[in-house]
Amino acid sequence: MTGNPKPFRVGLILTEQCDVSCAHCWFSCGPEKTATMSFRDAQNYVDKASRAGVEWISLTGGEPMLFPLLVENIVEHASRLGMRTELVTNCNWAKSTETASSTLRSLINAGLNVVNVSADDFHQAFVPFDRVAHVYAAAKRLGLKIVVMSALSNGSSRLADFAAKLGDEIPPPGEANSHAAIGIESGFTPIGRGSSLPLREWHTETYSLTGGCRAVLRDLGVKHNGEVLPCCSASATIPKFSLGKLDVIELGELLDKAWAADIFKVLSKKGPIGLLNEPTEGIYVNKCHLCSKVVNSLLA
Repeated sequence: MTGNPKPFRVGLILTEQCDVSCAHCWFSCGPEKTATMSFRDAQNYVDKASRAGVEWISLTGGEPMLFPLLVENIVEHASRLGMRTELVTNCNWAKSTETASSTLRSLINAGLNVVNVSADDFHQAFVPFDRVAHVYAAAKRLGLKIVVMSALSNGSSRLADFAAKLGDEIPPPGEANSHAAIGIESGFTPIGRGSSLPLREWHTETYSLTGGCRAVLRDLGVKHNGEVLPCCSASATIPKFSLGKLDVIELGELLDKAWAADIFKVLSKKGPIGLLNEPTEGIYVNKCHLCSKVVNSLLA
């Protein structure tokens, strides 16, 4: 990986299974999907991420806490290698404060650094908000860092609304200071299941389509079958955009090959706008939305 930016995070997409079917999900996860990563494969992917200099392992899905022992074992393995770990969850498993506390305590003992919880109208259509509150309160009490992710549509509840329900301040990352939690809100990306949501619900107010992408080849995804995704966003749903299978090659080698391709150089420096020969028409929620459309057209 000589001369190329190092990846800082690998998101292990442990499972496509989820106990809810949110309307905006770009991976279209749900109860009917059962593909799940084995612990043996996860160990291999974490080992290769460590050798490539990755600092963070994020466990996501689907809903990773459908497989709590798998999550705990991966956290423990990554932590032994000196990596920091994050759990992304919808909190539906936290039916009581006691359950949230005991589960998070076990994960913290295994080495978990951050819990990333979803709080928005899409998730709360299925998940009672008190379960999010259970996880939030337990994490705060145990000293575990918290990220609250909120996906927006036009007219939906905002992160500030959920913060008020939690009775706490949840500042954006740049204003975190000594707060236990940070909050990130963004418009949902109308890809996958989200593509069926009507245009009137797209939240397009505050997002620029210009500028380089800081996630491509730096914030990677790995699917249950070892397929390496160039990012952990909606563009990763494009089949021909994957980098290859991590089962048979080192992550560093895959990244060296990817950085040699013009498409990734342009995305990194100029963003998806740089892939266009002429100005694009249409409405786009954010750069990820535009990227998925442009790249899908180029690779078709």
